[in-house]
Amino acid sequence: MERDGFISYSHARDRELAQALQRGMHKLARPWTRRQVISVFRDTTSLSANHDLWSSILGELERSRYFIYLASPEAAASRWVQKEIRFWLDNRSPDRILIAVGSGTVHWDPAAGDFDWSRTTALPRMLEGVFRAEPLWVDLAEVRRSRKYSLRQAEFRSAVAALAAPLHGRGKDELDSEDIRQRRTALRLLRGAVTVLSLLLVTSLAAGGYAWQKRGEALDRARVSASQALAAHSMELADTDPRKAAQFALYARETAPTSESTRALARAVDANSSVARHLLGGLGAAADYMGSGGAAATQVAVSGDGSTLAYYSDLGGELKRGGGVHLHDIRKGRAMKSLKAQWALGGGALELSADGRILMLETAYNRIQIWDVRRGKRLRTITASEGGDLAQSLRRLHAYALSRDARWIAATYHTPGEEETQHLTVWDVHTGERVDHRQAEGDLRLSFSADSRLLRALDASRGELSTWNPRTRQWKSAGRLPDIPAEARSITLPGSGDTALFGSTDKAKAELWNLSTGERLASATGSLQRAALPADGSGPLVAAQGKQVSVLDSKLRRLRTLGSFSWAVTSVAASDDGRWVAAGSGDGAVSLFSTDGAGFHQSLPNEERLKAGEFDTDGGVAYRSGPKATELWAVSEGASGFRRLGRIPRPVPEGDTAIAATSDGSRVTVVDRGVFSSWDPRTGAQVGKEKTFEDYEPESGQGLRLFYLPDDIHVVTAWSSDVLLIDTRTWSVRQVLAEDGMIQPLLAMSGDRKTLAAVDSTMGDVHVWRWSAKSRFEKVVTGGGLATAIGISNATISHGGERLASVDADGRISLLDIRTGRVVLSPVVQGPGPETLVLSRDARTLAHAFTTDSRSGLELWDARNGEYLGQWALETPAPPTDTTKPALQLASGSGGDVLTLDSGGTLLRRSLDIADWHAKLCRIVDDPLSKADHDRYLTDLTVDAPCKS
Repeated sequence: MERDGFISYSHARDRELAQALQRGMHKLARPWTRRQVISVFRDTTSLSANHDLWSSILGELERSRYFIYLASPEAAASRWVQKEIRFWLDNRSPDRILIAVGSGTVHWDPAAGDFDWSRTTALPRMLEGVFRAEPLWVDLAEVRRSRKYSLRQAEFRSAVAALAAPLHGRGKDELDSEDIRQRRTALRLLRGAVTVLSLLLVTSLAAGGYAWQKRGEALDRARVSASQALAAHSMELADTDPRKAAQFALYARETAPTSESTRALARAVDANSSVARHLLGGLGAAADYMGSGGAAATQVAVSGDGSTLAYYSDLGGELKRGGGVHLHDIRKGRAMKSLKAQWALGGGALELSADGRILMLETAYNRIQIWDVRRGKRLRTITASEGGDLAQSLRRLHAYALSRDARWIAATYHTPGEEETQHLTVWDVHTGERVDHRQAEGDLRLSFSADSRLLRALDASRGELSTWNPRTRQWKSAGRLPDIPAEARSITLPGSGDTALFGSTDKAKAELWNLSTGERLASATGSLQRAALPADGSGPLVAAQGKQVSVLDSKLRRLRTLGSFSWAVTSVAASDDGRWVAAGSGDGAVSLFSTDGAGFHQSLPNEERLKAGEFDTDGGVAYRSGPKATELWAVSEGASGFRRLGRIPRPVPEGDTAIAATSDGSRVTVVDRGVFSSWDPRTGAQVGKEKTFEDYEPESGQGLRLFYLPDDIHVVTAWSSDVLLIDTRTWSVRQVLAEDGMIQPLLAMSGDRKTLAAVDSTMGDVHVWRWSAKSRFEKVVTGGGLATAIGISNATISHGGERLASVDADGRISLLDIRTGRVVLSPVVQGPGPETLVLSRDARTLAHAFTTDSRSGLELWDARNGEYLGQWALETPAPPTDTTKPALQLASGSGGDVLTLDSGGTLLRRSLDIADWHAKLCRIVDDPLSKADHDRYLTDLTVDAPCKS
């Protein structure tokens, strides 16, 4: 009997994953009436066997149509796996090899047309040079790590569908749709059974009730299945089409609030972190035509002051909207009245004045329209030449510029009868009068200076720069730059004209030049054909690299990615300060980005110049201790991030020392080796007398912790095996919360300061108290079950005291529901930094900071069930060489926020609230699913639009 596939894997490492992969491929898209559709062989016998074993394996290989290699360094080194691969290469086509990466790395080098063997560890070298093109391979490393081997899990389902599709002879999406169809077939049959049973309701009420219950269960299963399929597709699209990823994640959550839909929301938030608004969705396919000269059909423009965005497209949503130039008020975040204008086929000039009031638009046949944006009125049309009489390739403006004050327009073009001659003209925008005209030679690029006093014309072919003065109406040569790249296919000039960016597709290289000094400032590999430079010639650059829009530094190094499109970017524009960036793609999609984090992850000013590793957070206060004084801050709401409280004239060193602040920050209390004292940080003066506790010695090892209670009078601290409640007015002990047998108690306090937990860091026992109206603590929980390993290194409580999270020295997170006493354990966290745990305000999400050799970021977990929700990688400086200092620190913010501070001083506010993720995604993309997508995923289901107006 012929088999569809043969799974080759390392028995020592990947037996469980191989079994799950085989089971998933058998189940996917299986009709409910059949046991299985395809047959995939997996050897389950011992590899220390004899000749008979190899004979049986050889027979299965001969009968198999596809070879599925479960890649890992162990499999690559296995002689049995190598024998199986060698047989396949000798007797079958390598095109029938499918790769699933369980561990290790796989990297394809497009330039070499082979795997990058310097970076690939999961494949045997016998595959070198075997493949003519990149083979199908999927990444199961994250699935293997989380051990979520279920088709209800988005990433595992996606990988199984990708591998099973060739075996079925179908596309992946078609197979996924078939799986959903089979589930719905079963649902329809069940509905039919319910109908029949309903007719017998009079005589069989019990049976009818049972059927109704099963109908509800079937509907729930169908909704869960549809939600998981939507979430899986959202995860697939996150890197290539963040807009669609957000849309699918929202619908997945609306269909059923599964762990997969939550993870898809988190991934969509990260993919859209710099997006202010998705204005147009793309077609997802090329148009049936190309414009004049193959020019871009999607164009964007942003006013210098960042107030207005203008855009149009021949493709995408414009086909439905009926054309027109659309306007968006960036500051108010809403659409303005569109202009009833028609641009040139294939695109063309689109420029806004610095204040966003005047728009320049190129229309057909070398005509320029001037529009009053606020009134939506066309002021005049300027005719450069009778372009309709020209050859198609010459029927457009070749270079153009609008002065920032909207007083002058300059353009180069051809005229009928003089096709070999290029003309350069300057017009007065107010009157439409031609004020200067000359024949132009070479490949010119035009730009006006930031003060609109000079027009610069750069001849890219000869490196000559000349200027025109509007006041004198005279041209002047500004020198020759002989070394600039003459092969450049794109040139970007900022308003200042002092720098220029040259891009070449032929050599895939970009260069930044200073036009005043003739100095090459920077160069980089890769084409930067669409770019925007800051108006003053300084600050970061914004450029399109294929399908991505990125922020670059002055050395043309990528700082971060703003967003991605499913098609190549055709137009980029930015405000003068670089805060607002717009981009349009080849399939008509248009998006607006914020470079300062005004989107999901808000960038905050760091006026105190704090950096990760330079301060500590404890007791509701952040502090940086020096040899003679300690500076103090409170985590604040709004746009400041940290609010300065003041300083006290004494150090607060690490060890048997702790500090806490009142809710308003007017008083801090310090305990230092048994001595308690209070201070006013605003004046630096000590408040009252200090008190020495001679009868108690702090337990070292976990670090002393101190917290104020809601009355701002009492503090609580752990001392030896006891927990003490102390009145700061008299330094008297008001209550001793003693627990027999407690070793090294680790304290945690809720954000509202009403719930206190003491965790036995050695045994994992937990004791929880609540602050009562009698100004005393009352016990509410005594329990255990927290993972301890070598010892618990940190614990935190949610703002309202609903949930406690702890992490042990092995990186295992424990999540305790304080109301029920239920404990769930998460997989091991990614990297060092387990001391930084933050729960969202609604206690539904947990964030953990991680740092590896190459990156830092947040790992996210579902605080209710321990499900892994993914990572938010932070584009931060390299981790510090001093490994004792963290590269990333977290602090609880206002609402459901968390503050992240990296080793470079970048301070961001990020939301951990799932409801906030939903609301923010709805603000950037609120259009419904297309009919095709709705029919594919939601047929027979009633699902409301997730973004209700």
